[in-house]
Parts: sequence; C-alpha cells; structure tokens
Amino acid sequence: MEPINFITVCTEKYAPEYANKTLSMFSRNYGGNFTAFCITDKKSEITGDYHFIDKNPLFTGWWNKISIFGQKLPHENTLYVDLDLLIMNPITEVLEFATDSLFKFQIACFGDHVSWMNESFGSAFMYFNQSKMSWIYDEFIRDLENNMNTPGGDQAWIGKRLSNVLYLEHHFDNFVKSLKCDLMFRSSHNGKIQLPIDLERNFMLLNCHGQPKPHQLREIGWPPINSIWV
Repeated sequence: MEPINFITVCTEKYAPEYANKTLSMFSRNYGGNFTAFCITDKKSEITGDYHFIDKNPLFTGWWNKISIFGQKLPHENTLYVDLDLLIMNPITEVLEFATDSLFKFQIACFGDHVSWMNESFGSAFMYFNQSKMSWIYDEFIRDLENNMNTPGGDQAWIGKRLSNVLYLEHHFDNFVKSLKCDLMFRSSHNGKIQLPIDLERNFMLLNCHGQPKPHQLREIGWPPINSIWV
C-alpha cells in the first residue's frame, strides 16, 4: 500500500498530550508508511513527530476540522482521527480495505453512534482521497459565516453534502465501540453511571465522544486507560 497522510487537529480545549498520544496509538497499530500532520496553535508544546500546520484563525471549535480538506499533502490518501478516539488494536487491514474501495466512495468512516442531527455520517475517523475531496473546503469558505452557523457543526455540514459513504463498521464487526453508548451502564445497586473495570479488547477503536474524555478517565482511575492512552 502506498504511504498515507495521517492528520489530527489539536486546538483550543485539547491539551498537547492528546496529539502526542494519538500519534503514538496510531504508530503502534498501523503497519504501513505514513507522514503525520497536526493542525494546531500549540506546536511548541507537542512532542510527537508531526509536521505542523498553523491553525486557520477564521475557524473555531469543531470547524477547525474543515481545514484538513484544504491542505496540499504529499500522499494521495489521508486519514483524519479525532483526538478523543482511542486506537486499541491494529487497523492496517481496515485501511487497506478502505484504500481498495475509495475509487467508488467519497469517504470512509464509521457512522455516528447516535445519528447526531439525524445524520448517519460520523467525522471522528475519516479516510479520503485528498485531491478528490478538496471541494469540501472550497465550498465551506465560499460562505464561511453562514456555514459556521450550521446547527450540528462540521459533522452535520459535511454529512449533508455526501452522497456515497463507505461505513467501515458494516464490513468489520469489531471496528468501533462508543464509550457512552456501548460500555457505560447504570448500576443496579445505586443507579449511578459506571464503567466496566475489565475491558474486553476485541475491537479496534473506542470513541470517547462527549464525556468523559481520556484524561478524565485517567483522573477517575479507570484501569484500562493506562495501557491504551499512551
């Protein structure tokens, strides 16, 4: 497989350790060649082996993700990963499958766990051909102010413009789980929300969308986090 671009966005609420740990997890679990990029305003604090891209001052919050589609990166295909997505097991097979399939799809991802704003598309893990998808950035900046007022943020805005998406969980049953939707449960003893002490690690990605975030899992002493988020 040809080398790919790996890209993250570390701005505003995310501490630099998120970028460092995300690249570490990906490096351990991807067997191909890649070049890593980080869109950030914290490059002096990030120690991972990234090529840095300055944050666009026009974008705030989740809209910073739109910037990934407007880059001139060296390789044909690009993987974007949210910083609160934990990579637990090898994903090389998934990306090889996605690469072989991209000629007939616009983008590969996993579907949103709760169909946010009635959209199936999820933007936490996006794999796409860089040149073929640059129109997303171009269309967004043509009406920047109005687009940034879209309810639901980047995920809803992008999802409404896609007509042909490859949902990877439909091909890999063990691809992704949601921390909130799949693992958290209400205790029958006291009614409080709890997490399992022992985690079956037979899936590839753990999505920590919403709360708690990985650093909060570490703070509350959730045992599995110490061997995953490193």
